[in-house]
Amino acid sequence: MIKSGKNICIITGSRADYDLLKPVIKGLSKIKKFNVKTIITGSHFIQFQTSINTIKKDRIKIFREIKVPYKNDTNSTILKSISLGIEKFDEIFKKNKFDLLIVLGDRYEIFSAVVSASFYRIPIAHLSGGEVTEGAIDESIRHSITKFSTFHFVNNQVYLKRIKQLGENPKNIFHVGSTTVENVNKEKLYSRKDLEKKLNFDFKQENYLITFHPVTFQEDYGLRDFKTILNYFEKRKNIGIIFTIPNSDTKNFFISKMIKKFIKKNKNSKYYGSLGRIKYFSVIKNVDAVIGNSSSGLSEVPSLKKPTINIGTRQKGRLRSKSVIDIKKVTSKNFKNSLKKIKNKKFLRLVNSSRNPYFKSNTTKNILKIIKNLNLKKVNQKKFFDIRGNFK
Repeated sequence: MIKSGKNICIITGSRADYDLLKPVIKGLSKIKKFNVKTIITGSHFIQFQTSINTIKKDRIKIFREIKVPYKNDTNSTILKSISLGIEKFDEIFKKNKFDLLIVLGDRYEIFSAVVSASFYRIPIAHLSGGEVTEGAIDESIRHSITKFSTFHFVNNQVYLKRIKQLGENPKNIFHVGSTTVENVNKEKLYSRKDLEKKLNFDFKQENYLITFHPVTFQEDYGLRDFKTILNYFEKRKNIGIIFTIPNSDTKNFFISKMIKKFIKKNKNSKYYGSLGRIKYFSVIKNVDAVIGNSSSGLSEVPSLKKPTINIGTRQKGRLRSKSVIDIKKVTSKNFKNSLKKIKNKKFLRLVNSSRNPYFKSNTTKNILKIIKNLNLKKVNQKKFFDIRGNFK
């Protein structure tokens, strides 16, 4: 058992949500009345991930490691992972009393934790809810986590309204913005020369960062689109390509194999499991554009004043800056046209002047203040709040 008081459990399941949760973890740990316990799970333990080392370097003490075996990328394996995750988190919540659980996003590893916590009547605070990603099963998981949660911290006023529409108490929904976006331009990034040494990668005159995840609601999981992109760059040895690892979704092993096969033939490309926040942002600043279907291309990249070429339907429905170019179905022609557009002076002026819909000042400060003032002793059974005028 952990010591009494306001015991807060924060769970991170990937390198992506850790970067968003890190300022909250560090901030709450400095508040004396809170005992913060950080649990890591999910893709932190995948072979090519080094994000655990990043957490340790950040001097964040890991309370528990919940390892769920992940041997391949089939639907059956993922479903078994969810089931086993529920069991393992059951053991944690059975033995430890928490006053609040804080989670972020839409990953199935986090969903397992939320289901278990709900049966132990632990109040849940959810960050980054209310968003829409029509091309991925993450959409359903995200809204499910919202319904299990009592407190909601959202990135945009549109998302706040959507959570109201889901029947959540308006008093418990807070528009705070994105923690990773608020200080992105204050980070001390590496110069190109230093970055080349750290990555052991020689930048070319033209360079791209590619992050492509499986599109779980698309018949071919987006593989045809990704293959078209690889085929385009196959014969262009004068372009530098940096790949990052895909999410641990169905068919992610297949995408990783495609990447490895590509870099074996193309020495102008490299593949990284986990760059870490500073190196990742430094790469973005030193490429011509970010290509793929990652949420980062919509949320973080615009603040770094770089174009995003967003591929397919995975992020369909999410708010985006004017710096984002959408290609619903990739062909050699429309992809080539997009690469031409990002070099257009008029478009580049638009990129530099565009507003990021995920930015709001003092995000972390406001989250900490709200959590500090929550009355966790009076969290009763949730009531569905109907939108007035819509029901008889």
